[in-house]
Amino acid sequence: MQKKTIINDSELPIMKVLWQQDGLALPEILAQLKGNKSTLKTLLGRLVSRGAVRAEEITQRSYRYFAAVSEEEYIAGQRRHFLQKVFDGSAEKMLLNFVREENISPEDLQSLLDQIAEEGQK
Repeated sequence: MQKKTIINDSELPIMKVLWQQDGLALPEILAQLKGNKSTLKTLLGRLVSRGAVRAEEITQRSYRYFAAVSEEEYIAGQRRHFLQKVFDGSAEKMLLNFVREENISPEDLQSLLDQIAEEGQK
């Protein structure tokens, strides 16, 4: 089983930038985010130490950063965690809750059912 890599809410904007365009230097990341350079460097350092981001040295004091965890891996982990934490691991309970609480139209519900049927045939 793969070890879960933690990405905190404050670090997620950095990951989103790297998922869109991998291999960016600090100034390129900073240009796409609000915040100061020192905070961004701290957050990147945490992501690197936890293995969510990989840093490659360009020059003696500058690096290019790459997402080491894909967006799909992150979403799958968050989905599993949410499902277990909130719905005791039951996808059925979760889906019923969404249908009841989110005012899903009959048309959207039918579309979802059609998509589920298609996935089941694969």
